[in-house]
Amino acid sequence: MVKSILTDEDRRLLLRVSELLEEVLESFEILEDKETMEAIREAEEDVKAGRTRSYNRFVEELRQTGGI
Repeated sequence: MVKSILTDEDRRLLLRVSELLEEVLESFEILEDKETMEAIREAEEDVKAGRTRSYNRFVEELRQTGGI
């Protein structure tokens, strides 16, 4: 019988580290995308200015216009 070098806990930790690295890389891609970053800034301004609506209101508007 061959004994594994890694424990189950080691494997779980490596999997979690891999997932975190993927999230970091995705964050870098977003930060490098000028259009996406501008859209995020505009959305933040909309929130601060109160130019938002609730999810329920949004869904109701879609229903009224035949969007869903």
